[in-house]
Amino acid sequence: MDNLLSSVKNSCRVLKFFLESPKELGVTEISKKLSLSKSAVHKMLATLESEGFIQQNQKTKQYMLGYTLLELGNKVLRDHDIVEYAKPHLQELANSTKELVSLCIRDGNDAIYVDKIDSQYTIRFNVDIYRRFPLYATCAARAILAFQPDSFIDSILASPLKEYTSESITEAQDMKKRLLRIRQNGYEVSSNMRNIGVTGIAAPIYDVTSQVVCSISLIGPTDRMIAPLDSYREKVQQTAKILSEGLGYHNN
Repeated sequence: MDNLLSSVKNSCRVLKFFLESPKELGVTEISKKLSLSKSAVHKMLATLESEGFIQQNQKTKQYMLGYTLLELGNKVLRDHDIVEYAKPHLQELANSTKELVSLCIRDGNDAIYVDKIDSQYTIRFNVDIYRRFPLYATCAARAILAFQPDSFIDSILASPLKEYTSESITEAQDMKKRLLRIRQNGYEVSSNMRNIGVTGIAAPIYDVTSQVVCSISLIGPTDRMIAPLDSYREKVQQTAKILSEGLGYHNN
């Protein structure tokens, strides 16, 4: 990795730090969190600001993400064919269940919801698209992680697993057993692991190289999801199958 520019890498670290932080951050906070000198952080922020990636609040003197990042993000989504291709299939699943349907992709070591169709019910669960999650954190994320190489799974589970609720799996060995079951079943169903009172159903989507590149999930309040759970699971799996075949996948 000697060919990487440390200044560019640190600038990327600064930008990523905003993803899991408050809207605005100061130089001192960034410096401490990333173990960088204040002068280095200040120079990076000034450079990023000059290109529109960062902007400074003139009242608080703190920094926030700039609109150039929004433009780049929208460009990624426009060019990401899977989002446009999957949209009508997500809509069809949403129409038949009236629950929240989402499309989740793997980006490095994270999962990101890149599209969704909201539930038609007044009482409903919501997900924030474009937000990153660990690959073990949600049913949609686990439906991707379970089909990755074992060495990659081990690397993801090497770090402490975050506890979201009392039902969260926090032990790596327990999570590996869960992922193995997902791989064997071809789908994931979970309740209360990320949010209490919420049940999700997710299935992997394969590409032409037989790699799982994303997943589709159906999410709703547990008390409304339990009765039709089996039929909903079949719908989710069927939608994932159609999407996979459309991407050139053939299950021999």
